[in-house]
Amino acid sequence: MSCGIAAGESARQLAKRLGRSPSTVSREIARNGGRDRYRAASADAVAYGRGHRPSRPNSPNGPLCAPWWRPGWLCVRGLRPGWPSLPI
Repeated sequence: MSCGIAAGESARQLAKRLGRSPSTVSREIARNGGRDRYRAASADAVAYGRGHRPSRPNSPNGPLCAPWWRPGWLCVRGLRPGWPSLPI
């Protein structure tokens, strides 16, 4: 995209060449400094930082588990008889 911007290509021309939507190309340019300051290397680094990464799974004893939950209540085949009812 940097070369196309430097060559004076419009967002529509860039989008057609890249096989993307013109609005996507336009947002990318605006998000990374506009036509005057767009640089591919810095745009790539910022996009990597914005990327969604899988979060670590919660530990069974972690803070998001209900305080009444106990790991021993589960078994491989499903719930054990006597599973407590969920609090309301």
